[in-house]
Amino acid sequence: MKLYCVRHGHAESTALINDERPLTAQGEEETKKMARFLARQDIRVAQVLHSGKLRARQSAEILAQAIAKEHTAEMLDLLSGEHPVPWLLEKIRHWHDDTLLVGHMPFMSHLVSTLIVGNENDQLVRFSPGTVVCVEQYEHRHWIMDWAVSPDLLID
Repeated sequence: MKLYCVRHGHAESTALINDERPLTAQGEEETKKMARFLARQDIRVAQVLHSGKLRARQSAEILAQAIAKEHTAEMLDLLSGEHPVPWLLEKIRHWHDDTLLVGHMPFMSHLVSTLIVGNENDQLVRFSPGTVVCVEQYEHRHWIMDWAVSPDLLID
């Protein structure tokens, strides 16, 4: 099983309520660029999950249109950053299909670090907005990072 761990695209900083910050035009375009890249790599996922915050939902919906079997994205509160990483790990243990997760910093960094080295404080990846990190389960509960790419590295 592969997990595609994504930080949402660039978001507006002017919204009064953090959960309601939308993607900027740049964030939307970078996310579309990433979606095209993933589709060109023939990446397909069974599900796309997001934190429920507007910018993550918008990013997830763009990505789902390109690579999700059902072309939809669903909210998973465990990605909000308000819960400990182990709570999400417990849920992931029961998954068998490739899944794309859209969340926030520092939670996404903590998730990848916990999966790879077992310590959320060991920062392995710099998650700039729109970055995707692919991790793969190679034995029960063992993970390896396959690759990471940020939108600024992509030529469209």
